[in-house]
Amino acid sequence: MFFTALGEAPAWAQILQGVYDLLPIILFLVGSIVLQQALYNKMVKGCYTLFAGGTIMVTSAGILKGLHKILLGFGVNYVNLDLQFATTEGIGFILAFIGLIGMFTSYNKKYTKVQSVGILALIPYFLATATEYKSTLPFIAVMIIGAAGCMGVLIYISIRMKSVPSAVLFSVGIVAMIIMGYLSTKTKDSAPNGFEWAFAQISVNVIYQGCYLVGALILKKKGLAKEDSLSKTKIDNI
Repeated sequence: MFFTALGEAPAWAQILQGVYDLLPIILFLVGSIVLQQALYNKMVKGCYTLFAGGTIMVTSAGILKGLHKILLGFGVNYVNLDLQFATTEGIGFILAFIGLIGMFTSYNKKYTKVQSVGILALIPYFLATATEYKSTLPFIAVMIIGAAGCMGVLIYISIRMKSVPSAVLFSVGIVAMIIMGYLSTKTKDSAPNGFEWAFAQISVNVIYQGCYLVGALILKKKGLAKEDSLSKTKIDNI
């Protein structure tokens, strides 16, 4: 048994875990930027803001959680950096999912640029009020629905574009997400080997976000950025 629990890990190990925890966030950020560029001409501003704003929230949540672990290694426990995670990431994923779904609805043709811009104003609200919630379970449920939903839409887009490799990668990403859910139950302070389980969870998250990034790159190379790449969703992007 290398470490018995997160709280008993030496400072250098906590800092190492915090730095390692930033890797999947970087992969997610790059993958999201690739998709934002490729889908920009297929989304009205409302849907695009939901998708872009949602991915920004997810990225911010992950960076702050990783920063919390790094600060713990230096003896600083700014607990709000950790408490905001489920709230901010859960809302972020569901907003991104709604944005992607909206791309395939009549909303995407009828409305223009003002409907969803105000959503970004929610980011500081959720960061500031995360400690007020007695249970993060509702936000974890929303996170799972949103994350799985986003991958599901990307699988659908892959099928529409006849890209088997990207469909497989996004499917593997969903499996990795399920495994992460199991591993998260093993990372609590009271669990034996909790710190090692946390490293395992991050490693699976790296696989998850790596699939997301590579799948997005494949779709872009396949021509997703072309305005008519999804022929049934030609959009006048006002």
